[in-house]
Amino acid sequence: MTNEFTTDYFKDRSFYQVQAGNLVDNPDQRITNDVRNFTDTALSFSMTILNAVIDLVSFSEILYTIYPPLFVVLVVYSVGGTGISIKLGQKLVGLNFQQEAQEANFRYGLVRVRENAESIAFYGGEASEQRLLWQRLSAVIKNYAQLLSTSRNLEFFTSSYRFLIQILPAAVVAPLYFQGKIGFGVINQSSSAFNHILSDVSLVVYQFESIANFGAVIDRLGEFQEVLESSATSRSITTDLADSQPSSSQAPSLIHLVDQPGPSEQGGVLLDLDGVTLQTPDGASTLVQNLSVKVKDGESLLVMGPSGVGKTSVLRAIAGLWSTGSGTITRCGQTVAAGQEGDIMFVPQRPYMVLGSLREQVLYPTWATSPNPFSAEDGAHAQSSTDRDATSSGGASADDTNGSAASPSSRSMRAVPSDQEICQVLRQVQLGPLLDRVSSDAGAGLDTSADWASMLSLGEQQRLAFARIIISKPKLVIMDEATSALDTENEELLYKALKQIGVTFVSVGHRPTLTAYHEQQLRLQPVNNDSSPSGIKWEVGPISEAAVSKI
Repeated sequence: MTNEFTTDYFKDRSFYQVQAGNLVDNPDQRITNDVRNFTDTALSFSMTILNAVIDLVSFSEILYTIYPPLFVVLVVYSVGGTGISIKLGQKLVGLNFQQEAQEANFRYGLVRVRENAESIAFYGGEASEQRLLWQRLSAVIKNYAQLLSTSRNLEFFTSSYRFLIQILPAAVVAPLYFQGKIGFGVINQSSSAFNHILSDVSLVVYQFESIANFGAVIDRLGEFQEVLESSATSRSITTDLADSQPSSSQAPSLIHLVDQPGPSEQGGVLLDLDGVTLQTPDGASTLVQNLSVKVKDGESLLVMGPSGVGKTSVLRAIAGLWSTGSGTITRCGQTVAAGQEGDIMFVPQRPYMVLGSLREQVLYPTWATSPNPFSAEDGAHAQSSTDRDATSSGGASADDTNGSAASPSSRSMRAVPSDQEICQVLRQVQLGPLLDRVSSDAGAGLDTSADWASMLSLGEQQRLAFARIIISKPKLVIMDEATSALDTENEELLYKALKQIGVTFVSVGHRPTLTAYHEQQLRLQPVNNDSSPSGIKWEVGPISEAAVSKI
């Protein structure tokens, strides 16, 4: 079940839509705690209901044979008790739902403190963070107090309900004993049968708190599943609408994202934005209008402009994360993704550090070294990777041949780079001291595992991102301020390294020094008049040598 949720969570980038749109709270807790609670409780209830059914069938005939009116009293008593329990505990489902959410929010606050400990310490924000955590804890306590109050009232009724069971059978059957119609042993027999059957038909009364908690878990998982399905459906509809011309003026306007095989000739087009008008996902604001620009092989593009004009948003549109607007974006080549090589690679300003070894940091995302044990497809991929390693010194394997023929835009998967290649690339991007440190301290070298996001500075993380580019060798790299934390010397070294391996790049940046490594410039500039409906004007042109020489 956990595997199904995680599969849907990552399918069609639903995880990004959930986070960007704040569609549901704490998806991590729903996948872990709620799934575990659901499976445990469902199994427990299944066994309880099975035992109750067997018990009910066994004792119903006995009780009905002894005294039919007593059986009728039992049914009325259990139905009445169930109704009162539902009335008293009807708030429990909502309160349990809120309790799970509030506790998850509190845990998330603690996780944020751990992940941003250095920033908080620099700002001296301990008191502020403690106050925010106390506010979340107060919400937990307040909801828990209401939960305890409702549970107390329900428990009072349940105790009374259990107590009356002890005297009710005897009170109903006793007149028959005094009339001499039944023996004393029949009273005990009827009481035992009555208790058994009443326990079976009163599961709602006795298990109401567990049922309410189970209902809250079902609600949370159901809500999460609906969000994932709607996200996937919305993505599918978006793709279908983008691939067809709207027949009505009421149809949503979407950017048409086209993936084509990469250019075979030198100097071919790698990226083409044709008449692109980009809006925010909700369509409330237009960021740029009628943008047209082409990026050819060997002609890198620099995107510049003041903060807030939408430079990163243009990259989101190219990546397919944002699609509201109009126009066509053509990507010539396959994008790099986990488990596959490609022609186009995206690099964010703060590189993502995976949980794993230093080797896995460098190989991410192209070579997946940790296959999913629940997926037969991933298992086959892992075997295929092993086969490629075994044949790396003697030609392509059969898997490589079949994979390259699968699609005109796919690239045959290279063997996993050797440790020597990885070390060479790390030293090339000036991470030799890191390699020496992990080799001497832990002795594990590339197998060293650590919290890399905390251990490495932002500058080191950005250099590691360039190591991923160099080792993957895509044709086009789209980078969002990928050298913002680096000095100009390292910046020059890294951009020249990309030039040497023939990588074309689209860079978002602010530094004038970046013009020396690009052939074209796209400048976005806000305007203070009504000449541009979006409030942003753009212009594309070559970067002259005179402009570079002035730096």
